[in-house]
Amino acid sequence: MLTCAGITAIDAYPVARQAPGLDWGRNRYRMKHLIGLTAAITMLFFATAKDLLAQGDAPPLIGVAAISLDAQTQAIIDGMRDRLAARGFVSGRNIAIHVRPSGPGSPKPEETIRGFADAGARIIVAITKPAIDAALEHGRRIPVVGTGLDLDSATRLSNNHRRRGLTGIAETDTHDDQFALIRLVAPEVETIAVAADPARGDIDEQLREIRASARSHDLALVPLAVSLERNAVDEAISDLDPRNTVLLLDRSLLPDAPVEALAAKATADRLRLFAADEDSVIRGAVAAMVIEPFGIGQQLGEIVADILETPSAARRPFQRARASHLVLNEDAREMIDVAAIEASIAESQRSVIDWAEDSAPRPRVKPVIPEPPPPLGVVRGITVPTPRSRPPIPER
Repeated sequence: MLTCAGITAIDAYPVARQAPGLDWGRNRYRMKHLIGLTAAITMLFFATAKDLLAQGDAPPLIGVAAISLDAQTQAIIDGMRDRLAARGFVSGRNIAIHVRPSGPGSPKPEETIRGFADAGARIIVAITKPAIDAALEHGRRIPVVGTGLDLDSATRLSNNHRRRGLTGIAETDTHDDQFALIRLVAPEVETIAVAADPARGDIDEQLREIRASARSHDLALVPLAVSLERNAVDEAISDLDPRNTVLLLDRSLLPDAPVEALAAKATADRLRLFAADEDSVIRGAVAAMVIEPFGIGQQLGEIVADILETPSAARRPFQRARASHLVLNEDAREMIDVAAIEASIAESQRSVIDWAEDSAPRPRVKPVIPEPPPPLGVVRGITVPTPRSRPPIPER
């Protein structure tokens, strides 16, 4: 448009010169000034276009804002990088990933976000709620992919920012993952006995949400009373049929469960005890599907790749964090076919860990081996053992 305006002014030169009654000497200076100004604007236009083209050739910038770069955060970032690479987005080749912590001695979250915005970030990955809040407030409407908050908080945040590109991974219960694991390991199972403490209120109400998940897997739930006060397991456990029944310990129902007592009684009655956390596997449960940082990072990588390919993907609802690792007790080798399970779950990009404290395929955050608890007493004549020591790691 600017160049065309210049050409129009130059074409008017002979017409103006021949126009009757026009003071040519006085307008000659004006025409020269107009031509020079047009040339300068044209040069500026092409210089700006060149810069824009250069920016278009630069790889998209993914800004990662984290409060601190601890082991858990680093595992999340590693998982995201790996998944992006699997989708064809390799850092340093066709995307750029800049990680900026905001802990002590580092810039504040809002300063980090402004820096990403000034650098032209295409997407901001915010790890933890403070980083998400800063990205939404100071991110200049750049799509935000967040993690580090529960599903209820994620839903409220989405409702409060309906017009923003906001999505991510939210942590919630893993009931579906535990039932899927039981279906995989023991397809003959029809009933799951769930440990619950009557002292915490009505058991049916405690099991209401988990019962709905079990129903979707065609599994029936029955409560198994466990007394935290007496460190005792209901003798009704002996009436359960080990051929089609397993036990499930969910720490959201029993935060301080006497895992050793429950595991000992289950072993005595030839029942398999599954759990929903790694610490319970260390203490005697057979297996658990657990959420771990690297798996969350993989899910984040999928979302970031989707947004790079289809920007509208930034408006999708938050996804549920998947329990991505199967943690096995060493004793489980005698009960289940580990190789068959590993082959099956490998197709869904999950991994098997033989012992909860052995090195995993990716950086992970592991619970510390628990201190031996005080004696738990006797359950139907069975002396309850304390947590055994970690087995020796075989030489590689």
